Amino acid sequence: MRLLALGALALVFACGGPPAPDAALCRDVLARVCLARSCPAVGEPLGLGTGGCQATLEARTGCGEEAFVLSEPSRERLLFCRQPLVRRGTDPGKAPTCGEVAEAFRDCPDLAAFLQGAPP
Repeated sequence: MRLLALGALALVFACGGPPAPDAALCRDVLARVCLARSCPAVGEPLGLGTGGCQATLEARTGCGEEAFVLSEPSRERLLFCRQPLVRRGTDPGKAPTCGEVAEAFRDCPDLAAFLQGAPP
């Protein structure tokens, strides 16, 4: 019984720790959007052309730099806007559906503007 309690406690602490840096959070959102590049809400509206999606968005947003810090949108806002993109799971290779991407951009027009390179 004691081992079971210790195992559960170890699991709780394994999920803890400091939050991911802003740059990592931002790059995660970019990666999820890029996985859905063929969706109508992504390719043309974000002006991605035929270049590399991730590299283009990192250059526009600045989150390719390790020292990147979110300001507009804020970290809390980006976490909120990310929710539809991770609804089907947090596995980095799991693409959101086109509907989930459209929902994220509809509910968070500031996210779409950020990805388009609009100044904060």
